[in-house]
Amino acid sequence: MRRLTLAVLVLALAGCGKAAAPHSAGTPGPAATPVPREDAAAMAARANVPVLCWHQIRDATGRDDAAARTYIVSPRALAAQLDALDRAGYHPISGEAYVGHVVRGTPLPSKPVLLTFDDASTGQFTRALPLLRRHGFKATFFVMTVVLGKRGWMTRDQVRRLDRAGMTVAAHTYDHHPLPEYAGEDWDTQLLAPAAELARIVGHPVRLFAYPNGLWSREAFAHLDGSGYVAAFQLAGKIDRAAPLWTLRRIIVPELSGPELLREIRRDF
Repeated sequence: MRRLTLAVLVLALAGCGKAAAPHSAGTPGPAATPVPREDAAAMAARANVPVLCWHQIRDATGRDDAAARTYIVSPRALAAQLDALDRAGYHPISGEAYVGHVVRGTPLPSKPVLLTFDDASTGQFTRALPLLRRHGFKATFFVMTVVLGKRGWMTRDQVRRLDRAGMTVAAHTYDHHPLPEYAGEDWDTQLLAPAAELARIVGHPVRLFAYPNGLWSREAFAHLDGSGYVAAFQLAGKIDRAAPLWTLRRIIVPELSGPELLREIRRDF
């Protein structure tokens, strides 16, 4: 994973520009700070921050069956869930901060949590964003690019405004096609092209990816790396301890009360 290795090397070199002050031969020097390990096992051990995943933020209707309602959370329920996280002392972090912690052991605040939203339905911008800003919370939005500008989905300007509001914009393929079925040009269509389009919208590279339906394959890892990503998120399956950065875990949040959500976090993480 050439890009990730290079990024870690650059950061390591950046900390070497200033020499430590000399001390006398008879005076013990300061204790050395342990350097976090960066092997796969150490990264897997650090990949334990709760990651929550929401989809549609709207009121359910009579047309929504039981399966659809798994992915629908009303604005009132989301408000209660975010209130509960705030009162419980959780500190939402960015997706980039989580990756930095997994890779290098970069410190995180107490009780960190990563909030994510998938697909780019319009309620995430019109209903979720104001609630997040009320609490001063960060979140990561995994955007499916085929829907942008269509009725019921975010516009490109709204995606740009998410980024300007301090949220992380990340990729969720072109059209949600299941990754294990990719072949040939699918890799460029579903991985490379969405990252490029989102980068044009927000004005900087997009480095995080979420698998449609949480389905991944080891074959994908090299394609993800070659498309410029540094980490990818599945759902509640087991992390691949040999490749933790490409199999970071999340749980889907349905219409739960605040206390119920806190119990789910304690149970799953």
